[in-house]
Amino acid sequence: MKLSKHTQIDLGNDKVYKIFWKYAIPSILATLAQCTAGFVDSVFIGRYVGSEGLSAITLIMPIVMFFGGIGIMIAIGGTTLAGIHKGKEEQEKSNNYFNVTIMLLSISSIIATIIFVTFSRNFSILLGAKGEVLELVVDYIKTLALFFLPFLLTFAFSYFLKLDGKPVKVVVIVLSGTVINIFLDYLLVGILGWKMKGAALATGVSQLIPWTLMIYIIKFKSSWKFSFPVFRIKEIWAMLFNGSSELLSMAAASIAGFIYNIIIIKKIGLHGVAAYAVALQITTISTSIFYGFAEAVQSAISFNLGANKLKRVKKLRNISIYTNFIAGIVLCLVSLIFGKGIASIFVKEQGTIEMATYILNFYAFAFVLSGINITLTTYYTAVNSPVLSGLLATTRSLIAIIIGLVLFPMIFGDQGIWMVVIFAEITTVIMGIVCMKRYTFGLVKK
Repeated sequence: MKLSKHTQIDLGNDKVYKIFWKYAIPSILATLAQCTAGFVDSVFIGRYVGSEGLSAITLIMPIVMFFGGIGIMIAIGGTTLAGIHKGKEEQEKSNNYFNVTIMLLSISSIIATIIFVTFSRNFSILLGAKGEVLELVVDYIKTLALFFLPFLLTFAFSYFLKLDGKPVKVVVIVLSGTVINIFLDYLLVGILGWKMKGAALATGVSQLIPWTLMIYIIKFKSSWKFSFPVFRIKEIWAMLFNGSSELLSMAAASIAGFIYNIIIIKKIGLHGVAAYAVALQITTISTSIFYGFAEAVQSAISFNLGANKLKRVKKLRNISIYTNFIAGIVLCLVSLIFGKGIASIFVKEQGTIEMATYILNFYAFAFVLSGINITLTTYYTAVNSPVLSGLLATTRSLIAIIIGLVLFPMIFGDQGIWMVVIFAEITTVIMGIVCMKRYTFGLVKK
């Protein structure tokens, strides 16, 4: 294959291990940088607003995740098919998927902004927010919604640039946004005392620089070309269908999060939601590492599938699985040993710290299998098998969670609420092994 002058990594011919590590480290740094926005917000909110602020973020997240899932569905579906056609050397078709993706994301983000700004209070009440927490939720989401466009487009641009062989540029750009976010959180929340509005504003404004830089690189230093897209219903449907597993995953996680919040409020109270929020923030860091290793091979898998190099596809998948398994063991040990110290970074209330540490212990054991499940879900999206990807994602994020929440608290009491996450990972990994045996390259015919 003849490479474009802009391409830095040959996805079809370079050694598999070289591709993996060239993408893995920037991918992990990029996903960590992206999750750091929420992490930093939570630290400043926990310190300067208190447990009520952390509860507010946790309550609104299910709705944000659902709408974000729509954007991710478009982005992942578009980049996967663009990668497959790029592997087939069908450059015009690949580039059209790029432009269709950007146009659909722009329209979706604008609609989502209007909905959130208009109905933020209704959403907040629906999610169980009351009193001071209700006002904090409204302040946060109305401000953050103004920046949905740069958020979603930056996410999509990062995938297209990685597909173009520029993973290092992506991580440098994303890290610039993280640095800006930390500075703005310190200024707006720590010094000026703008509370939830300040945290949301810091997160939103921090995305404007990466968004601008990525537009510049795509315009002048990549093989992608901005143009008005040709919309073909069949291709759009294929794109949305491919990315539907990501929407299912986000929707399932948002529903499960909503159920968790209701159960915690009923059995423990709002202080339990705050402790859950702290545990989730620490879990998000681990999940970002898992997604970093999983997404390190996503572009290469799509490209090599299009080029019909199936042995390379299998090798890339296996490297990601083994690496994520090892990472899961390490993160499990780190969480068990240092969980309490990390939790104390977020809040000062000793009761909340103790409860957060207790919850994190259950998530720690789940980490051992989490990375494998994330890799398999991402893999089946990359090989254009959204049905299998969606099945695994929905089982892990919703079906097993609901079954566990019905059964485990009756058997083990309140402890059963947190045992569910381990049950969900074990159930999903069993299904994943069956899928790998029967559908090595997804549902496509060899």
